[in-house]
Amino acid sequence: MRVLVASQAEKTHVLGMVPLAWALRAAGHEVRVASQPSLAPTITRAGLPAVAVGRDHLFNQMLSTSKSTGFAETEGFDMTRSDPEALGWDYLLEGYREFVRFWWNPVNASMADDLTDFCRWWRPDLVLWEPTTFCAPVAARASGAAHARVLWGMDVFARVRRRFLERRAENPGERREDPLAEWMERLARRAGTDFAEELVSGQATLDPYPEGVRLPPEEGVGHIPVRYVPYNGTAVVPDWLRAPAERGRVCLTLGSAAPERFDDRRRLPLPELLESVAALDAEVVATLSPGQRDGLGTLPPNVRVVEYVPLHALLPHCSAVVHHGGAGTFCTAVFHGVPQLVLPGFSMAQYLFDESLLAERVTETGAGLTLAGDRMTAGEIARRTGRLLDEPGFAEGARRVRDRARAMTSPAGLVPVLEQLVEEVRGAP
Repeated sequence: MRVLVASQAEKTHVLGMVPLAWALRAAGHEVRVASQPSLAPTITRAGLPAVAVGRDHLFNQMLSTSKSTGFAETEGFDMTRSDPEALGWDYLLEGYREFVRFWWNPVNASMADDLTDFCRWWRPDLVLWEPTTFCAPVAARASGAAHARVLWGMDVFARVRRRFLERRAENPGERREDPLAEWMERLARRAGTDFAEELVSGQATLDPYPEGVRLPPEEGVGHIPVRYVPYNGTAVVPDWLRAPAERGRVCLTLGSAAPERFDDRRRLPLPELLESVAALDAEVVATLSPGQRDGLGTLPPNVRVVEYVPLHALLPHCSAVVHHGGAGTFCTAVFHGVPQLVLPGFSMAQYLFDESLLAERVTETGAGLTLAGDRMTAGEIARRTGRLLDEPGFAEGARRVRDRARAMTSPAGLVPVLEQLVEEVRGAP
């Protein structure tokens, strides 16, 4: 069958789908990856054929000037909240208005028509799409393809959608605005089709989080657990990583997305943080961008600063990882059974998504610790990292979560499930 993987130009979202694309190709299926032109080099470096559609979106530039555009206002809409008393109609409605206007429309508008034209020409049997590329299920529907969402984060999208629809149903007819459906209806009409709720949640949803971490599936959303297989980009294993560390090894990584988009404001100066964690009886490997490395000065002898080491190559050789709460870092640490210290909001300019939820799951499963807000001092980060190294319960908890993750269906094992989905959808009247 022909499979199209579709994503707006967000590198980390595409990287998370690469192992599944490889599995489909290895099973003999024809696979192409569609995104805006700027992502074509990332796709081709992964050994996959790229299809450039539309023009590059300007979302990252908009984020960097969010105060002037108004997008900063959307930080009040927290999609991770689940407390019913806080999720009133006005709150949810305004949140959807802002997200459609400042996030979802900007990343989709420039590629929607071209993606639909490509699907009509290539006639894919299946379209796999990441959760913010809403034009992909529209293109699938317009071309008669089956389609499935591939999650890169916790499925707060489905949870918020259910609560929004519940609140909306309680309102009188004149107060039943639905900004997401109305926007997607316009996309669908332009593509020559119509809107259906499945365009929001997919005909299936592929969820990479193991039991105890993933959110309970919402009614009507067909969640299919699939094992997360780490792929963080092209990799060359450095010579120093071939030898075991004389002491424990700690990875410190603050993510790559935020420094590329913002001015990389942080809660703590990096020299202070590195000086503090250097007091640990361990080798510290800090993966920092060139901008983050500026002004570090002389480093302690047990601290190694590197610009880039793919986490799937580094983490198997680490006893702990300290990170910002990004989904890719979290899932890679889970896959390798590495205890985690999660610092949601370490980069103060980063727009938070589900980092706080992932941090909660780390502590609930016993696989690590978290630290946020005013408690996030260099000394406390070092102290909690020391606990991960010294207290065996965290390693045991990380191994338990790892075993649950590795017991999930692999991307290769998922291929027959996707073939069956296509058969059921394409065979339906």
